[in-house]
Amino acid sequence: MTFSGYARLWADRRVRVLFAAAFFARIPALAAPLVLTLFVVGDLGGTYTQAGVVAAASTVGAGLGSPWRGRLIDRLGMRRAVVPSVVAVGVLYPLAVVSTYAWLVPLAFLMGLFLIPVFSIVRLSLSVVVPVERRRTAFAADSVVAECSFIIGPAVGALLVTQAGAGVALAAVGACEVLAGVLFLVLNPPTRSAASDVTTTHAAPGAWLSVPVMFVFLISAGATTALYSTDLGIVAELRELDDVGSVGIVFLAWGLASLLGGLVYGALDFSIRPTWLLLALGLTTIPVGLADSVWSLAVLVVPTGLLCAPTLTASAEWLAKLVPEARRGEAMGWQGTAFTVGGAAGSPVIGAVIDGTGAWGGFVVGGSISAVIAIAAWGGQLVPRWRRPGSSSRSPDH
Repeated sequence: MTFSGYARLWADRRVRVLFAAAFFARIPALAAPLVLTLFVVGDLGGTYTQAGVVAAASTVGAGLGSPWRGRLIDRLGMRRAVVPSVVAVGVLYPLAVVSTYAWLVPLAFLMGLFLIPVFSIVRLSLSVVVPVERRRTAFAADSVVAECSFIIGPAVGALLVTQAGAGVALAAVGACEVLAGVLFLVLNPPTRSAASDVTTTHAAPGAWLSVPVMFVFLISAGATTALYSTDLGIVAELRELDDVGSVGIVFLAWGLASLLGGLVYGALDFSIRPTWLLLALGLTTIPVGLADSVWSLAVLVVPTGLLCAPTLTASAEWLAKLVPEARRGEAMGWQGTAFTVGGAAGSPVIGAVIDGTGAWGGFVVGGSISAVIAIAAWGGQLVPRWRRPGSSSRSPDH
């Protein structure tokens, strides 16, 4: 293990600028769900169920839009693919501020559909400007940057709502998303190397798809299921303890652990299969249900936090190796959809279990689902015809 890779990575000005842009661009996107929820229950006088419908509409839009925009980046380049998102976001958020609830639902769907694809842009650019041997470190560093945005985004959104009102906060989030899109248009980070085979750009949609790639998507969905179960379980456990005000302590412990895990994984000089990381993530999620106090909960989320960023990093690293450069935008878009599906499909099940058994059931079920998905993916990878061409059963990239 060596951390010198981060120093070499940071020495590249293109990477420094890209990480800085990604950090600021993700903050409004991560603040938006909280602000939308508070806008519905506050300014519109709605219920949390109605706010959940708005969140679901946005999630469905993001799941459908992610692969479409990724394919546009592959075909048209980053700038031509992002301009429609910048224009749409600039129109949709002001309309949302003055809309009724009935109109907010379709507007939220369109917000998700045209969400600026920061994840795809950053990972595509890193796969181009960073040598293959440093890609793991680069993806891990990006996961750390994303965690920093995750820690700050919702807090900024909540501060805006309390200080200026939910309507003003929603307009501010939209304005910041537009600025984020303009920032990427100005920077124009490369998403294709000069040596790439441009003729594959016009290949049939889905020509890059293979069984190993499908396993990546399955693992990605499983990772999100574990993360959502931890997210929902923490809130439910603190409500049972009648100490919801301590949510910041637990989430800080979880987030810092993920930061550390990402840094350590990026410093390794070898890859770890995302299958094994997902299995460990699922198994460490289950015992979090044993917590009986705020501090025990904060301690028990540390192991699962340590595995969060490495699992997401390894799945992105694996996908970049399996998919040709000319099709990575679309593939990473579909991976974003897999993340969305994992959360959207797992959340109702986990929520129902929490309602029926208590917070501990959410951790157990969410962790078990992720562990079962990991075992199923591992079993499938043992089938010779489903292996990555030229790989062995012992390859960490298999």
